[in-house]
Amino acid sequence: MNSTKGIAAATFITMLLAIQSAKAQQVQAQNILQVLQEQVNGQGTVTINQSQHISQLLNDRLWRNAQKPGMEGFRIRIFSETGQNARENSQLAIERFANKYPGVKFYQAYDNPYWKVSVGDFRTRESAQKFYQQVRNDFPKAFLVSDWINFPDLD
Repeated sequence: MNSTKGIAAATFITMLLAIQSAKAQQVQAQNILQVLQEQVNGQGTVTINQSQHISQLLNDRLWRNAQKPGMEGFRIRIFSETGQNARENSQLAIERFANKYPGVKFYQAYDNPYWKVSVGDFRTRESAQKFYQQVRNDFPKAFLVSDWINFPDLD
C-alpha cells in the first residue's frame, strides 16, 4: 500500500471512530458501520468495503467504549481535602455549589486520603476556563483538571 492510500485509510478510520464516539449514546451497542449501511427509503445507500481486520478493530473499540462511556475532557475541582472532617466538608461544598449553580453536574470522589468534588463536563479547556471564571469567586481554591467526562446530552 502506498503512503497516500495509507494516510487516506487512517483518516477514514479516524473519522469513523469520531462518529462512533459522538453517536455512542444514541447507537448503544450497534456497530456504526451497520448503522451507516442501513437502507432507508428515499435516501442514498452507503456501501463500505474493508478488510476483516478493520472491522475487528472497530468492534473492539466499540466494546471498550461501551465498558467506559464518556470521553476525555475537563472538570473544575472545587474541593480537595484530607482530614477528619473532609467528607462532611465535601458535602457542604456540594450543597453550596448546587444552590449557586443548579443544573451543573457535580462529582464527589474519595481518592485516599482525599475527598474531592469536581463539577461540570467540559469538552474543551476553553469552555472549562470560561465556567471557572464564574466559579472561582465562590470557590477560590478551585482549579481545572483533566478528567474522563460524560458524553454531552443529545438534544
